[in-house]
Amino acid sequence: MKSELLWDAMGHIDESRIEEALCQPEDRPAGKKRKKSRLKKGIASAAAAALVIMVGTPLLAAESPAFYQALYSVSPSAAQFFIPVREACVDNGIRMEVESAGLEGDTARIYVSLQDLEGDRIDETTDLFDSYAIRRSFDSVGTCSRVAYDEENRKATFLIEITAMGGSDIKGGKITFSVREFISGKTAREDIPLELKPSDLAQREITGVLTDPVITGGSYSWEAQQDFGVSIEDETAMEELEKKLPTTMLVPGESLYSPMENMDISAAAYMDGMLHIQLRMKESLTLDPHGFVYLMNEKGERIDSYCAVYFAEHTESNDLRVDYDEMMFKIPKEALEEYRLYGSFYTAGRNVKGDWRVTFSL
Repeated sequence: MKSELLWDAMGHIDESRIEEALCQPEDRPAGKKRKKSRLKKGIASAAAAALVIMVGTPLLAAESPAFYQALYSVSPSAAQFFIPVREACVDNGIRMEVESAGLEGDTARIYVSLQDLEGDRIDETTDLFDSYAIRRSFDSVGTCSRVAYDEENRKATFLIEITAMGGSDIKGGKITFSVREFISGKTAREDIPLELKPSDLAQREITGVLTDPVITGGSYSWEAQQDFGVSIEDETAMEELEKKLPTTMLVPGESLYSPMENMDISAAAYMDGMLHIQLRMKESLTLDPHGFVYLMNEKGERIDSYCAVYFAEHTESNDLRVDYDEMMFKIPKEALEEYRLYGSFYTAGRNVKGDWRVTFSL
């Protein structure tokens, strides 16, 4: 049974994946490129098979992430079958452990904890930062969310919920849950008044515009949806709406105001009938700084952005990458005198990387 499952899966693994499994990147000095292997697929397959025979498939699946990933890409059931159960692991002084797992109908609920054994890197704001993966051998949908924090033991607990699709039998199935980084030490400054007057921002000279920014996303108010005759619930219509978003952005300049570290207002002006306010964010891929601004008058009447466009610079380098959120307010220029500018801003204080992986049976 085991050999049939393995050989069937290995028959679909291409040469590049086998080479990756046999030549781990950590064996090479930093910055050195691996020379292209001259092994043909048959030789590489034979070498892989020999390695499997020598060390055992379960051990190889556990100790070689590349081999496990290659096997999982072509046969999730084979990968999960061979990977051994390991309900706890420690890396970078952080322990990840399966606390409990249970089945209720077609849904599995698993509680997994992260505990700092060396310091205070785990707190009540700990966020897996979309770096987790849930591997399973059956068709399903899965989610993960933080549900508890134990301050005394510096332990955060997460709930993984997996629901089978198409009548899949999940009883007895193996689950592998992995995490590569998390953020914590989050701070927030919410609904704070900014030391900038909207009417003054509208008078600023437009020093330059970007006509072809690297757009990474956007958002739309209910008013914008109505103006364009689409609904946010209609995915096809939303694709059309994205095409109608403004594509001319202000050129980022010197900081006009900084509400917190790694975040500042980098440009503002009145353009095309709307007040543009541009928020610049650094360390977005490590500390997740983000925020928004809005207008409010003395009566408490609030105006949120009509639409917003997200774009980035230096996307080829994570270290140099800078993200922008240009918010646009559809309001007559002469009416801005009645409003003040407010904002809410958020960021994490630390990013912790590691290689945490647990495998358990349902």
